[in-house]
Amino acid sequence: MFDEKELMFQVKAGQLDKLATLFENNKVQLFNYFIRRGNNRALSEDLVQETFMRILAYRTNFNGSSTFKSWMYGIARNTVAEHYRKNKNQALNCDMDDEELTNAQTLGEEFEAKQQSAIFKKSLASISPEDREIILLSRFQQLNYQEISSLLDCNLNTLKSRMRNAISKLQLSYQQLVGENS
Repeated sequence: MFDEKELMFQVKAGQLDKLATLFENNKVQLFNYFIRRGNNRALSEDLVQETFMRILAYRTNFNGSSTFKSWMYGIARNTVAEHYRKNKNQALNCDMDDEELTNAQTLGEEFEAKQQSAIFKKSLASISPEDREIILLSRFQQLNYQEISSLLDCNLNTLKSRMRNAISKLQLSYQQLVGENS
């Protein structure tokens, strides 16, 4: 295993070939982050590429005070925000493929899993973008609370409170949608 922070310092020092290792190690997680934010596959792929172009452009700004992943997600956040500022009329796409479902053992299990996944995605799409982002960063991108509070520039206790509220809103939305589909 390699230290991503050390690799980024090498990129910063001019060893640009090390960026390929960082890209290979993080492209899938970053792609999933963009997909879960409600973007389609093509746009998510473009956003991954744009994020790494910005990492290259801003490499001299990396100071190591946070993890590489935390710094990368900060750039990713700004990249997607800028994209939607430039393309205000573009709507979020919540019809995301769920490749994990192809491993279901029976058609009944697969159908139920797809239903639950669709309800979860609708629930996630129904909460505010701020709440959705906290949940995505914590639960899907596995950033810890300290990294997220640094990334979002908020107090750790404030983040914990926002996380509890976001989870409550997500649970309420999920329960309401389950009730509608019963």
